[in-house]
Amino acid sequence: MSANGSKRVVGSLRVMHVLLTMGVGGAEKLVYDMVRCLDPATVSSSVCCLQDMGPLGEKLREQGVPVFFHERRQGVDWSMVGWLRQLMIAEHIDVVHAHQYTPMFYATLAATGLRRVRVVYTEHGRLYPELWSWKRYLFNPLLALGLDHIVSIAESTKRAMVRYDNFPARKIEVVHNGVDIDACRTTVDRAAKRRSLGLDDGFRIIGTAARLEEIKNIPMMLRAFKRVLASRPETVLLIAGRGTQEENLKALAAEMGMTDQVRFLGLRFDMAEIYPLFEVFLLTSFTEGISITLLEAMANGIPAVVTDVGGNGEVVDHDATGYLVPLDDDTAMEQCILRILENERHAEILGVNARRRVREHFSFEGMLDNYLAFYMGKESVLQ
Repeated sequence: MSANGSKRVVGSLRVMHVLLTMGVGGAEKLVYDMVRCLDPATVSSSVCCLQDMGPLGEKLREQGVPVFFHERRQGVDWSMVGWLRQLMIAEHIDVVHAHQYTPMFYATLAATGLRRVRVVYTEHGRLYPELWSWKRYLFNPLLALGLDHIVSIAESTKRAMVRYDNFPARKIEVVHNGVDIDACRTTVDRAAKRRSLGLDDGFRIIGTAARLEEIKNIPMMLRAFKRVLASRPETVLLIAGRGTQEENLKALAAEMGMTDQVRFLGLRFDMAEIYPLFEVFLLTSFTEGISITLLEAMANGIPAVVTDVGGNGEVVDHDATGYLVPLDDDTAMEQCILRILENERHAEILGVNARRRVREHFSFEGMLDNYLAFYMGKESVLQ
């Protein structure tokens, strides 16, 4: 039995995911899906949070998955190294999968000298603007010696890891995030779902699902939407998600006179039922890795208009599955949104192409096969 009383399968590979939190975000959602989809006969999963448990952590605990939490103190908290090391030993961990830099730092040090423990590190995204640290630049090549696999979820992220973090390029493998296209799509009574969200039949719906943080640049989205309303006043913008900027964004929407047209939905676990209502999916981030919500929307056949930053250009094929627009160019975003809203046949073609692109290049199964190979000490497999 594990520390929270759930059963472990004898003979299975024991993998512990280490994150700051299991809150709301692409990396957290990805870990949640991986843990739930992996066969316990092959992989027994646990999760370790260094900042807070988060709603997805609570959900995993309810499902019997061991989730450990030890709050990290500000600065470098050396006690985390000892705590993680004790967990690895007590839980007989075979593989530690660290997500993002800080969890990797503590997990790699904790696993030092534990010969049976393999360490996999996935970098899911970058800060904006990029920050250069001479301490990291000097220390990271040493940390890399303790990593069995360094994974970037996008080519753009890999380039940043080499340039700013000084990780050896030859050791970084790119494994795109993936989604289960069939699980993303669900049968939903669209009229009933509209009513539940307070939306009349006459509304045209565009939207997003994102953390409401500065890095997501939602003000650009609001400015572009304000322009769209001038031509299409029947359009509403749905924004799903939570974050520290939520109240500021609501105030900005009100200041722009769009309180009725911009609907903040909060944290949702029913996005699979909401995506089919969208005619356009928007992403206005300053930087992105491979956005899970973007992939989910495209899997539902929704054309996307996104900023041409980070991994967005690796996902969206411009003018074939959606549109890439320059950062903070709300005029270009408005024009692309209207191009989709005003040409039903074009929108349909973009949507079909979007779904096909996700199925062929961003499958959950392909991503999972790569990680399973890493867990077993093998090289990556073709996606």
